[in-house]
Amino acid sequence: MYAATVEGQHLTFEVHGVWRKNMIIRDRETGTIWQQATGEAVDGPLKGAQLEILPAWETTWGELSASIPEAEFSLEPEKFTGLMPKRMLERALHSTEILNVDGLSPRDTRLPQHELIIGVVISGAAKAYPLALLQSLGTVEDNLGGETLQIEYYSKGDRVDIQTQDRQPVQHQRGWWLGWSEFHPRSEVFSPQD
Repeated sequence: MYAATVEGQHLTFEVHGVWRKNMIIRDRETGTIWQQATGEAVDGPLKGAQLEILPAWETTWGELSASIPEAEFSLEPEKFTGLMPKRMLERALHSTEILNVDGLSPRDTRLPQHELIIGVVISGAAKAYPLALLQSLGTVEDNLGGETLQIEYYSKGDRVDIQTQDRQPVQHQRGWWLGWSEFHPRSEVFSPQD
C-alpha cells in the first residue's frame, strides 16, 4: 500500500494496464504511470518519483471489522474511466493466469509462476516465502539482510505478520512468484532447511 501524496500533491489512481507481468496504475491529476509492484513512476510528468510505502497487512474484512469496528472500506466507482473497457482490462489482468508473457528479467523457474508468495526486502536483500509453506508451518524464524525475522501465518484472516527480533514490523508483499521474480531477479526462496 502506498501513500497517495507525492511532492505535496494528493493523487487519485486508477488501473491503467499490465506491464512487466504486473499492474500499472495512472494518476488522474498528472497522468503519470506508476508500476504497482515497485511504486515507481515509469512514465509521465513525475517519472522517476517513488511512492511512499505505508504500513499495511492483507486480511479478510471479517477479521478487520471484528478487531477494528470503526474500519472503513471503499468501493469501485460506478463509472469506469480507464484507457480500455473494464471487461477487457479485467481479462488482461487475469490472463496472466494462463499466459506467461516474458518481462525484462529472465523467467525464474524455481517456483511455479503462479505460486503465491510473501516477498520481503531488507537492506537490498530479497526473499520469497511460499504462502503454502507458511500456512503449513505457522511460525518461521529466518535471517535476511542482517535481521532475524519472526514470520507468523494466521489462518483467521489468512494473514501474514513479519517482525524483526526487536518487534519492529516488516513491510512485505503478497503476490505471484512471476511478478516478484520479475522485479527481484536475485531473490532467495525460503526453504525450511535454510
